[in-house]
Amino acid sequence: MGGLPRVGADGRMARLCAIACLGIGQAAALGAVAFATRSAFGAMSRGEMPGAAAFVPLIAGGIGVGLLRMAARVQAESVGHSFASSLRHRLYAHIAGMNRSDLAARRQGGLSLRFVGDLSAARNWAGGGIAQAIPALAILSGALLTLVLLQPALAVAALLPVCAALIPAALFAGGLGQRHRHLRSRRAGIAMSVIERLALATELDLTGRTANELARLDQAGRTLARDATARRLHREVLRLLPQLGAALGGAAVIWTAAQRGLPTAETAAALAVLSILVMPLTDLASIWDRWCAWRIAREACERLLARPSRLRRIAPRRGPVPVRFTGRTHLDRPAELDIPAGALAVIWGPPGSGKSDLARLIAAQDRPRSGRIAYGAHEGLPRIAYIGPAPLVLKGSLRRTLTLGVTPRPKGRAIRAAARAYGLRQVLDRVGSTREALPEAAGSLSTQEQLALGLARAALMQPDLIVVDHPALGPDQAPLIARLRAETGATIVVVGPPDVFPEARRVIAPQPMAVPVQR
Repeated sequence: MGGLPRVGADGRMARLCAIACLGIGQAAALGAVAFATRSAFGAMSRGEMPGAAAFVPLIAGGIGVGLLRMAARVQAESVGHSFASSLRHRLYAHIAGMNRSDLAARRQGGLSLRFVGDLSAARNWAGGGIAQAIPALAILSGALLTLVLLQPALAVAALLPVCAALIPAALFAGGLGQRHRHLRSRRAGIAMSVIERLALATELDLTGRTANELARLDQAGRTLARDATARRLHREVLRLLPQLGAALGGAAVIWTAAQRGLPTAETAAALAVLSILVMPLTDLASIWDRWCAWRIAREACERLLARPSRLRRIAPRRGPVPVRFTGRTHLDRPAELDIPAGALAVIWGPPGSGKSDLARLIAAQDRPRSGRIAYGAHEGLPRIAYIGPAPLVLKGSLRRTLTLGVTPRPKGRAIRAAARAYGLRQVLDRVGSTREALPEAAGSLSTQEQLALGLARAALMQPDLIVVDHPALGPDQAPLIARLRAETGATIVVVGPPDVFPEARRVIAPQPMAVPVQR
């Protein structure tokens, strides 16, 4: 579906250009302040009061620098959040187009980190890295030019120690990326470990493991703090080295001026410019720190985006569809299907034979490894209601849960009628109204109620194809499946033992899994 979004796309280039202009403005204002400083000290060395030609640039330049810096930071924040939003959009769209089996094989905590830590790194790099580097380079160039124009001899004296300090800084910078990699690994490990254990905290407590888990968590926290402190120390050393070079450069400026008898005004102005020069140099350490964090996050995002993905194109048929397939499933099992439109098919077979694999293929949750699944002569997917082991529940009301994917949304009376008809009467009694939220989302529902939730949604959706692969499906639900078939007219495929639907009379796929069909 494509790689990472470009930082300059989606209107961000205009804001980056604005940041560049604001950086040039800051450089010009700081230059004016430097020359005004020379003018003021020149007047004072002659025993005169500095005039308006000195005070106005000093005051206006200082105010201008503050306002321009504020505007640049506001624009940078906007760029950072816009880039993170584009990356979030790209990642979610890519994940939505992936095979369900591929997603199930990945740790959900790891995927969640793409939308938390990695997006923070992206935002910090675009908003605090690139957007900070642009004005920093402008100010650095302006300061160098101003220093040379003031007095070339003092410029040489100031820059030699600064450049000497940058050499060890450049050598030392290489290790910061590895520290970020260790730190990110620690954070990811703690986050995924906590996510895994939160749902099992009560059970773990009953086994007497709480003290062990807390000790393990505390140890991981101490290790994380040590790694985070080492990374911060590394960054601060990088920020310190240019300041040490500037301090030596200041001493060199004063010594050179004294040796050559240069005017005090030029010396004071050169020292002022040197203090300006060190600001973007220390900023470069922060910029490099953000780049190291983003480089590691980018690698993780690129690995995810390299996975096969294609968003599904839905073309509702408004009627039952046939299902035909010859090839190999996503898990590389051979399969052959020929389910007529409006039929009821039962996928059955011994454990491990690939029943769920075939059900996900029919429901377009997974793509085949070879072959092509066809739903009639039309291109695109029909409207499919897939009722799998994991309930489709988002935060919100019961009404929202029952009408996810239902267009147009039915009226409240129809929603309540479907909920009661498919086994949610007790849920309605507990919740009180379809407008109320489900306590603990689907965690408060039994497996039978979760299945009833999916069946009620399928009835409201009026899909072309219904696929049911739920552990609670049994003889008690057979009448509900028959009702669903009568109300929707859809083709229905269920996973379960054949005796649940004794009317099934034809085997369609004589492969490791078999598909009886009731016409």
